[in-house]
Amino acid sequence: MRRIALLLTVVCAAGARAAPNDLQLWRLGHPNTIAVCTVCDGSDTVSQAGDPTAQYRFARLAATLALGFAPSFEDQAQTTGQSGFEMGVTGQVVYPQLAPAEWPTEGSLASGPVPQALVVPTVLLRKGLGGSLELGTSASFLYGSQTVGLSAQLRWAIVEGLAGPDIALRAWGTHLLGAQEMNLWFGGADILVSKSFGIFGTTRLQPYAQYGMVVADARTSSINFNPGAQPSSNASDNHDTFNRIAFWENRYHRFAVGVRLVRGIMLLGVEGGLAFGTNPVQHDAVTAGPSEQFTRVWTTSGRLGLAF
Repeated sequence: MRRIALLLTVVCAAGARAAPNDLQLWRLGHPNTIAVCTVCDGSDTVSQAGDPTAQYRFARLAATLALGFAPSFEDQAQTTGQSGFEMGVTGQVVYPQLAPAEWPTEGSLASGPVPQALVVPTVLLRKGLGGSLELGTSASFLYGSQTVGLSAQLRWAIVEGLAGPDIALRAWGTHLLGAQEMNLWFGGADILVSKSFGIFGTTRLQPYAQYGMVVADARTSSINFNPGAQPSSNASDNHDTFNRIAFWENRYHRFAVGVRLVRGIMLLGVEGGLAFGTNPVQHDAVTAGPSEQFTRVWTTSGRLGLAF
């Protein structure tokens, strides 16, 4: 318990220091009309109309985070087997296509444009269950931030170990932590086809291709859109939330191709991916501003691991 308490203390202390890629959602603007004050003594409270494009920016940001943190496959369709397991480290590079106003971070104030590439390191573990089933878990974080994604997956190899290609189905889910007031859940399902080729009797080459769908659900807790103001006795002053983006209305296609090289227990993998989709900016009907957003994210990744 003492170790857990110490860990939580360190995490909370780190939370007081903003990193360049830490989100500051209030910079997106508030989507609804709110009461705004600066002195907040009851004398200067005014009603301020919402920004009709703020929800659009929030939807684009949420979609980019979900597609950037979606776990890369970098596996063959064949499972590790009941007695096998695999561990590894992945470095994924995400290429966001966001406008500066859609990337509300501490670093965006100093550098201006959105970074051309975001690095998302990941540690992962796969364990076979037998019966062509396999469990996997991973933890990812956005470099230069305190944002962490925790993922779990279940795989079923419907065809494996035969003369033809192996085929597997995967379902996965991820929850994002540390993204300020944002509450982002996302998940999906994939189909994977791979083939293993022996080289010189000591090495296996495993090319693969994947297609899947990603769904995301995003909402926020109360956000202070005027953080420089004095504290107010009215808790709603300067505060608002972004409107919910619902799972079943927020879907994206995802493609990936890659190859693994396995020699003994050592493995090396590389993968390239593309995800895209057009979706509503919120669950409720839009009265002003854009009603849909299109998001496309390219990724590349590499894995170094051990397979037993």
